[in-house]
Amino acid sequence: MYFIKSLLCSIPVGIALTLELAISNSTASALMPQYSRLQVYSLLAAHLDTQVQPHQVLKVKDTQLKQSNPPPPPENPDSSAPGGRRDPMACPQDAGSATTGLPLTAFSPTTKPGLTVAERPTFLVYVPKTSVQNAEFSLRSRDGRGVYRTTVTLTNTPDIMSITLPAQAPPLEAGKQYTWSLAVICNPNDRVEDQFVTGTVQRTELDATRRSQIQMASPKEQVSLYQKADAWYDALAVLFELQRTQPNDPSISAMWREFLQSGGVSSMIDSN
Repeated sequence: MYFIKSLLCSIPVGIALTLELAISNSTASALMPQYSRLQVYSLLAAHLDTQVQPHQVLKVKDTQLKQSNPPPPPENPDSSAPGGRRDPMACPQDAGSATTGLPLTAFSPTTKPGLTVAERPTFLVYVPKTSVQNAEFSLRSRDGRGVYRTTVTLTNTPDIMSITLPAQAPPLEAGKQYTWSLAVICNPNDRVEDQFVTGTVQRTELDATRRSQIQMASPKEQVSLYQKADAWYDALAVLFELQRTQPNDPSISAMWREFLQSGGVSSMIDSN
């Protein structure tokens, strides 16, 4: 048991996500015959849980509070880079034609907490050129329980996809951390080949004054107000819409680049 726990404690989150897709009863039995599949998953979940401290947080196109003694701000992982077993920039069938350009990228801040004031926030992912038709978006609670999952169709790649939690999805609970991911399904029959990215999000609350200011503000002003409230995902959603509808406005383009850079996301990404 000590050996198995030590081994699992060395597994990074990306590998754990791959193992979750890859492990079958036969594989688990072959690798660790004395443990059941459920025990293997339990150990993985325990490992992931130990990687986050108590106060840490962990385009289908356009598919959408008083603050008293708030807890210390959560922290995000230091990377929103893609994961997978092969070339992290492409599925095997695309490797020959997608060796250059930007990789699959989650718009999740790496230099500051990934906070939102929305019960059902919007998430952005840059998807490079691919012949793959589908991807899977999922949202999980900190303890690994599934909150929402859906399959999205990939069209007109490369592109930035905007995915908003729908009304039927459970609302995010204030103060709780969640992990979201997008997995490009390279091979539906072998999900271990998925190329995926992950991000983290935690819902926070606005005081009445700030909420009123945002409601009466212009979109540009909303971006600034959300930033002052550290509501990164909300500022991102408004700024992305501005960038999408006014691509020739140099002030918006500058705001877009500066905002992404401030969050540790590549400032070279262009939403076109």
